[in-house]
Amino acid sequence: MGDNSATWVYAVTRDPDPVLLRAAGVGGEPVRAIGDAELAAVAGSVDANAFGEAALERRLSDPDELEAIARAHHQVIEVVAAARPTLPLRLATVYRDDDRVRALLTQRRAEFGDMLRWLDGRTEYGVKVWADPEVMTGGDKQEQAGQTMQVPGGRSADVGGDGATGRGPTAGTAYLLRRRANLTARADGWQHGAARGEEIHAALGRLAVAARRHAPQDPRLTGNEDGWMVLNGAYLVDSGRGQEFAATAGAMVSGLAGFQLDVTGPWPAYSFSVGRDQ
Repeated sequence: MGDNSATWVYAVTRDPDPVLLRAAGVGGEPVRAIGDAELAAVAGSVDANAFGEAALERRLSDPDELEAIARAHHQVIEVVAAARPTLPLRLATVYRDDDRVRALLTQRRAEFGDMLRWLDGRTEYGVKVWADPEVMTGGDKQEQAGQTMQVPGGRSADVGGDGATGRGPTAGTAYLLRRRANLTARADGWQHGAARGEEIHAALGRLAVAARRHAPQDPRLTGNEDGWMVLNGAYLVDSGRGQEFAATAGAMVSGLAGFQLDVTGPWPAYSFSVGRDQ
């Protein structure tokens, strides 16, 4: 591509086998290694007009473009990680040319080498847990009942009562009291679900080399728009303990009413590529 190219970097690894680098990159380009046997960046040359900063900002704002680029980026990392300890780099890590990539490897050689040794023989698992709001709040029984409710003083009042007759609160007052009770129930239910999520995270963290909690995902992206995501965790697990880890996660949730679990992996260590102590 000559002067109109940029270098897209997928990952850092050791001694990448040329056979493994036959995967096509985000621009359909052949992937290659930059560096040496001890430390190399897996990269490809992309069209700077299509993958420069301004163009990328536009493309990554389009959900379909974002999905296609992310999938291609991940596929390259997955190929390399299947055979080598691999430090995945974030999506859209782009340098002006190969020399700048070599400078990065020189500058951070000790750090990258240490990280690769730490990641060797380990993979990432993701665990998401949702809590059912209806179960957590007891089904919002007060609002569902709709006709009677308990008011201050311990007497049962007709929701549609007339305050002037002494039969109970006005409809507006009853609605506000019922609404407040429902909000309190939801807050208590969320606290219960969140506490369970924290307990699960702590227990799974004891099985893992390292653990991280991510922010809950947008419900529109998870396919579970009704549940509360009380755990979105990532866990770095020794490769020989993957089945044990997944089975333990399943067992922890199977006996809990109103909780749903999703375990994914093994993955390259995306959540741990920025450093073990951060």
